[in-house]
Amino acid sequence: MGRLGLRKKALVSQVVSGFIMLLLSIATIYPFWYCLVYSFSSASEAAKTIVVLWPAGFTLDNYLTVFRIPEIYTSVLVSIYRTLGGMVYSVLITGLAAYALSHYEMPGNRAISLFLIIPMYISGGLLPYYVLINKLGLFNNLLVYILPHGFWAFNMLLMRTYFDTIPAALPESARLDGASELTIFFKIIFPLAIPSFAVIAMFNGVWQWNSWFDGLLFMTKPSLRTLQNVLQAFLTRNEADMVSLMQGRIKPVTISAETIRMTILIVTVMPIIFIYPFFQKYFIRGVMIGAVKA
Repeated sequence: MGRLGLRKKALVSQVVSGFIMLLLSIATIYPFWYCLVYSFSSASEAAKTIVVLWPAGFTLDNYLTVFRIPEIYTSVLVSIYRTLGGMVYSVLITGLAAYALSHYEMPGNRAISLFLIIPMYISGGLLPYYVLINKLGLFNNLLVYILPHGFWAFNMLLMRTYFDTIPAALPESARLDGASELTIFFKIIFPLAIPSFAVIAMFNGVWQWNSWFDGLLFMTKPSLRTLQNVLQAFLTRNEADMVSLMQGRIKPVTISAETIRMTILIVTVMPIIFIYPFFQKYFIRGVMIGAVKA
């Protein structure tokens, strides 16, 4: 009876846990699914019925309309530039800093680490940041998307912890053979730490792709704004402005302000969803190994 009771208790626990996980999964996935099916719905049908699981009056007119908006193409190119450039720059800067603070003995190592970590908890504020960007001449400059975001203290700590798992004998042997620190970093450390670099690249890439606030602050030229800025502009436009913008592009009965908003939202999110599976294995390895110090 004792064993049978324990088995029943374990079974009930598994069922309850599975049910809770199922509810959480539905709560996480359904908002995206709703936006997806709404983007394929006809405006007239969506107005008459409640969109729940399937499109109401399936149509591709919403996507055809969105891809006829000139701003979409320029903003996509800017977003790709920002994401790829930001990823490469951040991985390089963060990796070099983490390597210097973990495998290279130098005076003031701890003081420098503390100095780099302080901005994680204490921010300089928006106004000083705005003035600094202005003084650096980065207004209406694509470099404003990359240069201020190259170093993240959290990423540096994660990468430094990963570097600590690499045997110190490897870089020491290379130094004895006359290799420079940059050679050691790129020829030895980088290949061994690819999972960690992939995690940092994904963190930074997702953040860069989703960011819109700096484009709103520092870009006055529409051609220099990202896809997220275009999405934000469409989300804040009222119904009359949306109808005026879309007038003459396609049959008005099949589109509405709401269907266009949902469509742009899906167009904005899909690239990250498609790319993530390629980084998934590195993400799991990098987080697990970087979280445990040898």
